[in-house]
Amino acid sequence: MNTRATFGHYLRKLRLEAGFGLRAFAEMVGMKPSNLSRLETGRMAPPTSADRMATIAQALGLEENSPQFKDLNDLAAKARPGTVAPDVADYAAHQPGVPLLLRTAKGKQLDEEGFRRLAEYIEEHF
Repeated sequence: MNTRATFGHYLRKLRLEAGFGLRAFAEMVGMKPSNLSRLETGRMAPPTSADRMATIAQALGLEENSPQFKDLNDLAAKARPGTVAPDVADYAAHQPGVPLLLRTAKGKQLDEEGFRRLAEYIEEHF
């Protein structure tokens, strides 16, 4: 993912790569074309709803665990400082063990590399 990309620019790139015009895509995801344009140009904040993000991803043909799906959600969160990616927030809200995991990581002062290693451990052992 280009770290300089914004949610809107990335969404537009994915939409065009998928071959959808603005109006057709807006209709597919239940948006007004003017709002989709505002979203893509950064004049409207990205969705915070995991359901809305899933609708957009599905229309683009993105698999839930694909890098593009994760990047789209991460960019949505990046546009709203202090928030978590919609797909992660939805999961965290329904998993009582998430606060324990995060507090433990906070206590150990994990940095990005530490979280990367933790994710690899989870992938290998669970």
